[in-house]
Amino acid sequence: MEKDRMPKSERARERAVVSLISLGHFFSHFFILTLPPLFPLLKQELGVNYATLGGVTAAFGIASAATQYPLGIVVDRFGARKILISGLMLISISFIALGFTDSIVVIYLLAVLAGAADGVFHPCNYAILSSSVKPERLGRAFAVHAFWGFAGFAVAPLLVVPLGLRFGWNWAVTISGVCGIAAVIIIIFFRDRLTSAEPVLTSSSAQGSKAVVPISAIFTIPSILLMFGFYVFHAMANSGLTNHAISALIEQYGFSYASASLILPSYLWGIIAGVFVGGLIADYFSRLDVTASVGYLVSSITLITIASVGFPLTVIICVFFITGFAVGFMTPSRDVLVRSVAPNGAVAQAFGFVNAGFGIGGAIGAVLVGWVLDLGYVRGVLIIPAIFMLVSMSFAVGGMWCRHRKL
Repeated sequence: MEKDRMPKSERARERAVVSLISLGHFFSHFFILTLPPLFPLLKQELGVNYATLGGVTAAFGIASAATQYPLGIVVDRFGARKILISGLMLISISFIALGFTDSIVVIYLLAVLAGAADGVFHPCNYAILSSSVKPERLGRAFAVHAFWGFAGFAVAPLLVVPLGLRFGWNWAVTISGVCGIAAVIIIIFFRDRLTSAEPVLTSSSAQGSKAVVPISAIFTIPSILLMFGFYVFHAMANSGLTNHAISALIEQYGFSYASASLILPSYLWGIIAGVFVGGLIADYFSRLDVTASVGYLVSSITLITIASVGFPLTVIICVFFITGFAVGFMTPSRDVLVRSVAPNGAVAQAFGFVNAGFGIGGAIGAVLVGWVLDLGYVRGVLIIPAIFMLVSMSFAVGGMWCRHRKL
């Protein structure tokens, strides 16, 4: 009887851990995409151009990239729970404060603070999941984690755009921050559910720093370095689209702001659906090179088609869903690949390093595509991310090649 109960108890513990970590991941992505859908409102009210607004996203991304790897080292030594809670609290407060300013300089400063806080999520989340979930279920756990992260992306414009239109962008971001505080309270209330992960993360530190993998180890693994490149170009493509696709389609097709705002959620819900399907097979088929090649080829073709051929709004919404699905399909395999090549004792460091590529790529993509839009090359807002996707695909193929040859 005891043997029968233990697996159920373990699965219940795993579900609790995955649920709490996914809640934090939801708000990590939610906050990344809180301001960009409001850019048309900010542009009008603050009198700045799209490149300047893209710079806000860049500041957030650079700060996040700068903190993720150092935080990964700290997490591998001392554990993740308190760091995770502190990060979610700080990013939520930063967005509440954003609602009380109309200065672009202050917005930049708060974006840096929020980005630094955002750096906690990936090192903490992946370290806890890797130590709390059985390897045979890790692909599905990563898929759930990714699912709720992209759900945060998808929910953000659905919430902030109506709030922005009704009450102004200030109230939209303030309410977003308050929602984040509510999530902090939930995680604190159920924090004991995460204690099962903490000893795994901290036991090595209790015996001294000798159990910690040297910092240089991460930089000597070719597959990790290639995955860093994959994350950079993936983020450049995604940031270019999520920051400026709405504005570009308004310019190109003459859609209203409210109508065009439906396109981005379609892309993001497509990613969510793709992550769900990809997660079902990630534990059995984790060939990132295959899934990335198929996904990015389909996504590139759809984006270039939309940029080149005129379509009605409903068709564009459907095509953007297909684009997102193709991108999301490979995400669980991506996470499984990084975990499989990460050195033991340096899981948080590995994920912190490769996910720093998200911040770097997000910063570059937001500014570059915003600059292209300011130049008047509206179609480039879709074509350039399509090119980035193809480059990212090449890094995925290279990463799998190195893994198979144990490089």
